[in-house]
Amino acid sequence: MTRKSYFAVTLFVFFSFLGSTYGQLLPSFAIAGGPTAGWHFNPVKDLNLQLKNAGFPEMSESGFFTLGGGGFIDLPMKSNFLRIGMFGSGFTSKQTKAVNDSLTKAANYSMGLGGFSLEYVLPLTKVFDISFGSQFSTGLLKLELYQYGKDLGNYSGTYLQFQNASSSSDISRVYKSRFFTAQPQIGVGIMLRKFMYLKIDCGYQIGIQNTWRVDNDVEVKDFPKGIEAKGLVVKLGLNFGLFIRD
Repeated sequence: MTRKSYFAVTLFVFFSFLGSTYGQLLPSFAIAGGPTAGWHFNPVKDLNLQLKNAGFPEMSESGFFTLGGGGFIDLPMKSNFLRIGMFGSGFTSKQTKAVNDSLTKAANYSMGLGGFSLEYVLPLTKVFDISFGSQFSTGLLKLELYQYGKDLGNYSGTYLQFQNASSSSDISRVYKSRFFTAQPQIGVGIMLRKFMYLKIDCGYQIGIQNTWRVDNDVEVKDFPKGIEAKGLVVKLGLNFGLFIRD
């Protein structure tokens, strides 16, 4: 037998042995990731009160559609798993209102966040599991307010507003605040295929928020209360990866 033949036979025997005993050689394990979509029921009553008082269009009180993505790794804990994940998500809502033929008001409200998660995963069957844990994140909550006339798209006209002491009706303000949150949640996972995993999560986002700032990072100490990065969150994630289960 030549060296090449001997080497080929050795590899064949090794991988045959590995394939038949992977459950003993490799512990239960998973690593996967993919896109997420959901709905964030962020309370906006206080925000809408401020917008209405200034003649701006109001935001929907039924919540905001979120998009994002992430990944996780499952580490064995006897018959259960510790899941460690990373994620990012957010939403943006843009509302515009024509006050009259020459004046428009617009409000953009957005939230973007990212962080990590820790969960305890309890397999119910080979297909279904349930998880308990929390996400921990930081991000920005942003409110953009714009008031402009029909000539806003004229560069020379808007640029001259900086050169002259004009009383232009074109006004814009961008407010933003950094936040730090925790989101206790419960989830249900479904193995659709050996490499495809669907997960539904429901949680409530709570946390602390820094002082609001406007435009060139100027602090706004008297910003209205109640405009916060919190609320009920429901999301759906489709994950692709490697899943090894006993």
